[in-house]
Amino acid sequence: MISSCQRFLRSSNVIYNFAVANQRRYSSSQLQYYQSLRIHKDKSIPSILNNLFINKMLQYDWIVDQGPKLIDFLYTICGTKLTNFLINHTIGKVFTAGENLESVERHLSSSNSKISYIMDYCSEALEGIKDYEKFYDENSLIFQQTILECAKKPEKKNMIAIKVSSLIDLNLLKQINKARLNIFDMFYKISQGEQTITIQQVFSYLKEQGISLNEDEQKQFIKGVLKFNQNDIKIDQILIDEITWKYRVQPIFMFDLDLNNNPVIKYFNNLNQKDIYLFEQFIERIKYFMDPALINQVCVMVDAEQTYIQLAIDSFSEQMEAYYNQNYTIVFNTFQNYLKQTKQRTDYEIEKAEKFKLNIGIKMVRGAYMVEESKLAKQQNKENPINNGYDTTTSMIERNLEILIQNIHKSPTKVFVASHNEQTIDYVKEIMNRYSIPNQGDVLFAQLYGLSDHVTYQLASEGYKIYKYVPFGKTEIMIPYLMRRAQETKKVLQSSSLQTLLLIDELKYRLYFK
Repeated sequence: MISSCQRFLRSSNVIYNFAVANQRRYSSSQLQYYQSLRIHKDKSIPSILNNLFINKMLQYDWIVDQGPKLIDFLYTICGTKLTNFLINHTIGKVFTAGENLESVERHLSSSNSKISYIMDYCSEALEGIKDYEKFYDENSLIFQQTILECAKKPEKKNMIAIKVSSLIDLNLLKQINKARLNIFDMFYKISQGEQTITIQQVFSYLKEQGISLNEDEQKQFIKGVLKFNQNDIKIDQILIDEITWKYRVQPIFMFDLDLNNNPVIKYFNNLNQKDIYLFEQFIERIKYFMDPALINQVCVMVDAEQTYIQLAIDSFSEQMEAYYNQNYTIVFNTFQNYLKQTKQRTDYEIEKAEKFKLNIGIKMVRGAYMVEESKLAKQQNKENPINNGYDTTTSMIERNLEILIQNIHKSPTKVFVASHNEQTIDYVKEIMNRYSIPNQGDVLFAQLYGLSDHVTYQLASEGYKIYKYVPFGKTEIMIPYLMRRAQETKKVLQSSSLQTLLLIDELKYRLYFK
């Protein structure tokens, strides 16, 4: 085997030299530094060869674009067992840590002491499941087990990531998403461009829609929902600004269920008794793993998802932040910066945190649903929510990161920079220096398992708080994740061949070429 590998490497000098030549922005000393780290020294030779093979395949647009069809074809021709085996031992081996928590534990036991981990059970909304409620309950159980695993090493401050769509009916999510959009629209209709609206305008508008509130229901909305102390202010003096309206008026409440009986909230969400039951089951699932997370101070990343359910996810994230982040930032929300609306969303988050004295945690990413979002917008003949080009997204994420980091000195804010883009990371370092943010402070960095390892190791060596996103799960539920990673990897690999260089370099070390 060694001799065949040696022949392969000798014939691959052109590839190796191209990799070196293509690193135009890396100095010779930087390349030597990365090579000296031997990032891939713990990988076996077959694993390195598999990485090189997958990296090469993902540079071809047609393979990535046709990925879902290719996998469906494999399932048809090879059957489930053989296809799962092939996926697990090729692309799955590069981008995931295995099928279960035990495989993740084995991986973490031999990991770098300077790197912490975000353990990501990659379950999300899927079609064709026989018993959805059982599926959601199982996900909640695995999230709890993952949190307890993180708690075993509190010094590492490992975290978990969740997808809300893995815990609640997708159609219910869409309905709550629509309700939140209606709440926002109602403010704009009443305000007519003004900065504030009065409570009397709200009740008058609702009456026009056929919703009349008695005195007790009005008091509940003012004191329970809007959190105004009616004893200190007369009803005709109550002014509501946009930030208060968006934050206080939720489509459905997670931790104060009595408010869901208010006619205004019922008007917004229009849920039936079955929907309410399903929602209450969802809350129990959330508490099942979030309560141990709070006790053990294990942070939970709420991942971003598609725009047609994101407003609902934001509503739940806000309520979880208010409930669990009272003394310490446990819950982080995720902002996708390839979306045009993220600038306004970031501004809202900062104003909200300052106004209501909140502990907020935000993970900033470029985004993972670009292909799906663009396709959906075209099908529905709607404006594409995606920014016009990569440079626009870069400007968006750098602008948003700067104002979030700047805000750290004003209100409790933790910022997660989840990026493989080295220019963006260098930009963040510069901002941290400018605003005197310590390396082990409230700005954290993360890269995905299987991507940009040289970036991760360099940040760790420089003393920054650095994480690796470590996904795991059964093959069937991992496929949507792997398809998104393929799209992202294609962009990373096409912009830099350093990852290929370092893999080949490790082979040369192993086979005594160096």
